[in-house]
Amino acid sequence: MNTDHDLKLFIPDTTVHPVKILLVDDKPENLVSLESLLSEDDDHITYLFANSGEEALKIALQEELALILLDVQMPGMNGYEVARYLRDISKTRDIPIIFVTAIAQQETHVLEGFEAGAVDFLFKPLHPSITKAKVAAFVRFYLQKKELERINKETKDLNQQLEERVQERTRELTKVNKDLDNFVYTASHDLKAPINNIEGLITVLQDTLEEKRLDLQDVTPIIGMINDAVGRFKNTLLDLTEVARVQYEEQAVAPESVPFKEILEDVKLYIKDLIQKYGATIVDDFTAAPEITFSRKNLRSILYNLVSNSIKYSSPDRKPEIVITTAVAGDYTLLTVRDNGLGLRKQDQGKVFGMFKRLHAHVEGSGVGLAIVKRIVENCDGKIEFESELGVGSEFRVYLK
Repeated sequence: MNTDHDLKLFIPDTTVHPVKILLVDDKPENLVSLESLLSEDDDHITYLFANSGEEALKIALQEELALILLDVQMPGMNGYEVARYLRDISKTRDIPIIFVTAIAQQETHVLEGFEAGAVDFLFKPLHPSITKAKVAAFVRFYLQKKELERINKETKDLNQQLEERVQERTRELTKVNKDLDNFVYTASHDLKAPINNIEGLITVLQDTLEEKRLDLQDVTPIIGMINDAVGRFKNTLLDLTEVARVQYEEQAVAPESVPFKEILEDVKLYIKDLIQKYGATIVDDFTAAPEITFSRKNLRSILYNLVSNSIKYSSPDRKPEIVITTAVAGDYTLLTVRDNGLGLRKQDQGKVFGMFKRLHAHVEGSGVGLAIVKRIVENCDGKIEFESELGVGSEFRVYLK
């Protein structure tokens, strides 16, 4: 059997949402008695009084009510009439009504009450425990409703914030497009040099061929320089094509399980002439993470650029040695490429991933390779780190999702 102390457990926390309950009875002493029965020191519930049906309607229109306890037998408008009026008004039709009556619990009276809009009945003399339990239940329903309204509002606010973030992202993408425009300008600027060289060399060739009694050996060096310029021009265009591919490649292509060893062997076969030219040694250890679910083409591009750069930027004092390893690093697969090459000064290390940045002028190249690697990695939610020491070598750490 519940005691009054136990019934306090039925009363929800009302400090978050204010709770107002309207008590309606034509006898003031009944209102005081009912409030005394229901109220607790720490329930934070406000009890409003109405001595007639007309006054009850006025208060219901002015206040936000959690519940109405409505006496049935009142002079003027009785409880049933008040309930019907409340049901006809949009502002008040959802307020739960409990009829309080001394009429015997006859089926006809109960049916009339529910038809008028009641959700429950309390019969006099009131049973304290039952009365408090019923009121507590409706207060709890009211608080749950208000909490749902609060959550819905927060959801709408969150959606608004997300919309603002989408708009901000759109502005960022617009900026990226402008950066791409700048990139196109930069690329065209860098392409002007080999094109101008070709034009100049062709002019010299034409002038030379117009001379009388020309030996073939006189034009051979010029033709060689033209071919060299054309080759560099073609390589630059290939690099630009790769940048565009990385930027715009269809993301819907499903990644596959790719063995690191297989891709490395393919890269080594492709650059075998470069390996032989420099006498490079490549050591690998993929034991900790032998494969990864990734784009095969992108992984090949990463390994190709890192390995070929390590060979091309080797020190003239020693043959290039490249060590390639993999490991598991939290949510990432860590690919490390370490060499014993030229290395870089501290002040130059921040420029490594810049587009068209060439920090060693004596090495042929467009300065696009590492920018491609960085773009591939970041487009796949990864990250790349670089450390270098001048005269000792460099290390790239690629974190792939």
